[in-house]
Amino acid sequence: MMHRRSNSLVFLALAVLFILGSTDAFTTSRPTTAAKKATTTIPSSSNTSTTLYQFGKKKKTVEDLSFIETRDLTREEMLNINKRNEEVMNRELQAMTGISVLFSIPILYLCWVAFFSD
Repeated sequence: MMHRRSNSLVFLALAVLFILGSTDAFTTSRPTTAAKKATTTIPSSSNTSTTLYQFGKKKKTVEDLSFIETRDLTREEMLNINKRNEEVMNRELQAMTGISVLFSIPILYLCWVAFFSD
């Protein structure tokens, strides 16, 4: 019994060390030398207000999309699209239900073992 508990504690300690040792989501990272070089190559004579050109960007020209022909869908085309979308949604719902049942079976087994074993 003690051997099993010590193995569990060792495994738990290793898992915690692995999880805590590999996370750096809330730490600041130092800029690399390539990033430093990129920021120093911006010409000083530019008339922009920021070094990252956040507010001094040129306005994009509007694309001419007049060559695209559009038309309204007929009722039959809309019904066909709706039918396909409904079939896809039903398949996705069945897949999500299957996955959730698949994941809940081991949890239910562990609950059964925990409550009804001696």
